[in-house]
Amino acid sequence: MNKILILCRRDDRTEYDQRASMLAAMKDVDSKVEYYSADFEDLLFTYDGEKLCITDTVSGTDIVDYDALFLIGWFKSKILEDVARAVVRYAHAHGIPFTNSEAYHGRSFSKLSQLVVAVLQGVRTTRFVFSMDSTILRKAIDDASFGSQYILKAVVASRGNDNYLVTDSSQLSVIDEERDMPAYFVAQDFIPNDGDYRVLVMGGKVRRVIHRLANEGTHLNNTSKGGTANLLPIDSLPLSVLEDSINLARIFRREVTGIDMMMHRQTGEYYFLEANNMPQLATGSYVNEKMTSLDEFLSELADGTAVRYMD
Repeated sequence: MNKILILCRRDDRTEYDQRASMLAAMKDVDSKVEYYSADFEDLLFTYDGEKLCITDTVSGTDIVDYDALFLIGWFKSKILEDVARAVVRYAHAHGIPFTNSEAYHGRSFSKLSQLVVAVLQGVRTTRFVFSMDSTILRKAIDDASFGSQYILKAVVASRGNDNYLVTDSSQLSVIDEERDMPAYFVAQDFIPNDGDYRVLVMGGKVRRVIHRLANEGTHLNNTSKGGTANLLPIDSLPLSVLEDSINLARIFRREVTGIDMMMHRQTGEYYFLEANNMPQLATGSYVNEKMTSLDEFLSELADGTAVRYMD
């Protein structure tokens, strides 16, 4: 008998569809399938460097162990939209049908869906754990054994904000801080590094590569946090890193984007960090060079020769 998972958001209002009301209503249907339910907030995303899993922590079941997924209530907030997007990308990669399909095609709102997409595309990322539920996240961090230091950063943040190098468990208190807008965090391995690389992709081409290096005393390479920048020749990065950057821009349907990569100081391996939907162009470092590249792309766009991602 086929098993169908109904994914909902946590909501106690009885006038709205939620997991309890959906399952209760289905009991009156003479069905040939078995129905199960879970909340987006109960999901745990884990990537151990080899295998990606999305687990319903209530039942302990990976969502791809079901035969189909029905997603409801995910349009309530950007983080729910992004969790839903990550879920359906993962499901699709495993051949599990879902509805509604619009969740697959929307914009990536956070680092979570970007990391999931990168893993599914075979682009190297660090190990990571994520959950919207802080208790689930804390336990996952303990289980992951990240070591003496690791990165904890909000999945919806930019310019180095809410990005912490954790060396003591007391720092996890930021997860539960009261905020005007709730913040949700991903924990990742710390990569020993000598800076990161902003790969500017426009119209399916790498136009610029900017190396960014943190000031002493901080792990943040962002120039907005005081990091220094150096414009590099494009071919200073391995071809595979350039190709990964172009491929990710295509998958995210971003004709203009900044793909951030980092090289491990000991192994020389490059890791994907995030894709910026609108990288600093008219601000920050090397403004004239970036704007020159933007002008070149927009000229190509106007004369119909630029690569676009419309399908």
